Amino acid sequence: MDGIKIEIRDLVDIDSLSKEYDISKNELISFHNRNCALHELLPERLPKYINSIYIPKEKYKKWKEKQLPVSRIDVPEASEMLKYGVLITQQSQELNIDYLIDIQRFGDRKVSIFRQKLQVNNNEVDLMVEKIMETAGKALYPIHMSLNKKGKPDRIENAEDIQTRWNEIYRPRIQQYYVGETAEGLITTYDYFYENIENGVGSLQRNVFYPIFFIPLYDSYPDYQKEERLNFYFPSFGEMVYYDTVFSLQRTFSDSGRIVIQVKGDQCYDEISLDEDKGKIELDYQLDKESRNVFSVTGTLSTFYDNQEIKIYIEIYRQEAYL
Repeated sequence: MDGIKIEIRDLVDIDSLSKEYDISKNELISFHNRNCALHELLPERLPKYINSIYIPKEKYKKWKEKQLPVSRIDVPEASEMLKYGVLITQQSQELNIDYLIDIQRFGDRKVSIFRQKLQVNNNEVDLMVEKIMETAGKALYPIHMSLNKKGKPDRIENAEDIQTRWNEIYRPRIQQYYVGETAEGLITTYDYFYENIENGVGSLQRNVFYPIFFIPLYDSYPDYQKEERLNFYFPSFGEMVYYDTVFSLQRTFSDSGRIVIQVKGDQCYDEISLDEDKGKIELDYQLDKESRNVFSVTGTLSTFYDNQEIKIYIEIYRQEAYL
């Protein structure tokens, strides 16, 4: 069997190499000793670290196929219709929100989004507040957005259409069926939201789906990492929480052939506080190898409020029917 000699720059032990190249430790040592020069023979009792080793060519070829060609992920360019299942769990409120969402991608970094009916705690909405929020939320869809080069929303393209739907269809519908202080308070809240939606994409920040799904994944990753400061809205206490994060691009494709990016970090504060507990962000992204579209997102956001930890769990999966 033909072999390839690889140089090892970092301190890597034989067990790690065996796992990385999918070959047993004994087979790896035996192959190396059959192909190397006399002075390169590995002794019976191996040193913990080695400088070079011979690998079977077929094993090396399979390893090479799993390596990312460059440490950069470009925003998807092809037009494609995608459907995702979304589950957001707010631990402190014992609240599960799930829905399906359709995302139409266009080649010029534009997307069109339509959310289907949502469920609360695995049931259709039935409480008055939930019904008003569900009805008011329908005015937002479809929403057309342009994205920047990192994949973040840059501009809402159909803000006027959204405002028209709210003012002429959904606001009158809510007023027709719901009366009272609670209903009026919610209508006022949505009036403000839709009046300001033309001012920018920041209005979408309070829906955790948007900053999670459209996180700035598409970028260069020097040494397969980059740093970003991110912020997310926690509805349980109505404030933004900021995190200093590290995006880590996995150097190899996953076993299922997908690009893997991990986002981890700690909550940051404007003022130094040694006593405050820090929340964390831990998100795992998988992207399709060819299209670079998001395949799945899983993870948590956490913070502390009134000495209690508050967590938001996120699960987003592309639906198989669209694969």
